[in-house]
Amino acid sequence: MENKIAQFLFSRTGVPNLEKYLDLSSFRHKLIGGNVANTSTPGYRSKDISFHDEYNRMTKAGNRVSGALTHEAHIPTGNHDAKAPDPDEVRVKDGDLNSVDIDKEMSTLAQNELMFTVGAALLQRKFEGIRKAITSE
Repeated sequence: MENKIAQFLFSRTGVPNLEKYLDLSSFRHKLIGGNVANTSTPGYRSKDISFHDEYNRMTKAGNRVSGALTHEAHIPTGNHDAKAPDPDEVRVKDGDLNSVDIDKEMSTLAQNELMFTVGAALLQRKFEGIRKAITSE
């Protein structure tokens, strides 16, 4: 059984959106790490996602879990689009070993790490606010 009070409390404070933000940052970090690890792999195509587009897709108002249809007479509810991000691949140019630009990857990695740190700090502040509201400190 789910804790309805915790679910209500977290949904009202923006915690689910920050959770999605951190999940997406973590996913992107893995993609960039894979690109760096394959710097010398012949034919490797570097991968990345458009963070802002994916975040908007994941948090848009209509992106809620839909009801399950177990009978043909049921009316579909909700708009379910909760799929994993589909990374874009950069084509390998003729004469290149692969499409990894290590300078670009390191820059993107630093930017992504900063975004994750900011998201984690915001989430920490949300939890501190909730704690203060509960304990009246």
